[in-house]
Amino acid sequence: MWSEEQNKIIQSKDAIMQVIAGAGSGKTATMIGLLEEREKQNKIPPEKTLVVTFTKKATNEFKERCLKKNLSHKYHISTFHSFCYHALKQYDRTKDWSKLKLLSESKKYQITKTLLEPYQWEIGGIPFSILWKHNGTVLRSLSETFYHEYTTSFQTWKETNRYFEFDDLIDSFLFFLQSEFAHEPKARWKSLIIDEFQDTDKIQLEIIKQMEFETVTVVGDDWQAIYGFRGATPKPFLEFTKHFPKAVQFKLSTNYRSTQSIIQKSLLPIKQNREKIPKNTIPKRKEKGSFSLIRCKKEVSTLESLWGQIQTKDPNSILLSRSNFRKNEWIQSGVPETQVMTIHSAKGLEFTTVVVDLCLGWSEELSSVDLEEERRILYVALSRAKDNLFVLINDVSDPSRLCDVLSEDFSLWNKIRNRTLRWTRLW
Repeated sequence: MWSEEQNKIIQSKDAIMQVIAGAGSGKTATMIGLLEEREKQNKIPPEKTLVVTFTKKATNEFKERCLKKNLSHKYHISTFHSFCYHALKQYDRTKDWSKLKLLSESKKYQITKTLLEPYQWEIGGIPFSILWKHNGTVLRSLSETFYHEYTTSFQTWKETNRYFEFDDLIDSFLFFLQSEFAHEPKARWKSLIIDEFQDTDKIQLEIIKQMEFETVTVVGDDWQAIYGFRGATPKPFLEFTKHFPKAVQFKLSTNYRSTQSIIQKSLLPIKQNREKIPKNTIPKRKEKGSFSLIRCKKEVSTLESLWGQIQTKDPNSILLSRSNFRKNEWIQSGVPETQVMTIHSAKGLEFTTVVVDLCLGWSEELSSVDLEEERRILYVALSRAKDNLFVLINDVSDPSRLCDVLSEDFSLWNKIRNRTLRWTRLW
């Protein structure tokens, strides 16, 4: 049932494990197998085991798999934020967390607009999402005074009106772990399994260290670290053994999802990155699969005509875009909402036929850090495909545009391979 790599993880007696799991490598199934084995050995009580995921969908999937395997219902399975909220409600005596309200994005926008109104001429038309990116770098660059006055006023408003944000849960729980009551959650949970660890930020990493778990198993893929806008960075995963010197590394190399040709193409952008853990990707499937570049002439191509051509290849194709704005452009052009999504929302999913839009919507920031993350985002998009993969690229490339820089990976590869790919031109 289990591969040799999976069995090593499941049977391991190591207290600290780092599982480096590529796309489609069966990491969730392996973690379920690990819990099964621990229940058989009866050494780590389920009620003292915390399983952390990074999305509600992943949480529900993990719970469903445990249910199907008839595993204990005593595991605490939740997102990181939900765990912190649960712990704060139960153990933090300084606040009544059950009576605080979660601040919605629309409400935050209204309050932020009001608080920043005195600085509107200095800020100009810069969107709030840009102002707050990378811990408020843009707002700080305009004025450190503006930044500190705003953050102080905003925090005061939240406390006065009894609101909190998701990130407040993380910060508050880390602060709580410095209190005299920190021993209570530490005694409650002794074992940690954390999925998608590449999406962990520095504060979450510090919480894990402060909790002093007896066993820690982190699972992730630094190639799929795509939440830089939230402050997450692949550094905790890349440097895990520095934080936990006794950690033992394991790898899940077999890809059960995609055909060999799709795996080869999905690796093209990620090979350009320097900051990564090298690993082999071994295809399990023997089917050939299909891959096509679709070159789009800007002056004659329309989204409607492109989608019509795509539909002739597979009417159930899923189209992945880089931004919500670009996604809405496709929807307005007639693509059903069920067949188009952003790459971030597609993470963790898989589809028979995937179309990746590399024409528009990609970030134009070209720093080395931003470029490496954009390549990881592209890798996530490409690796969602099981059987068929289509990539839309501009017919004429502009080296100043990031989307064209990324598409060059495919164009150059095609030249090296002497036109072994099947090219399609739509207009």
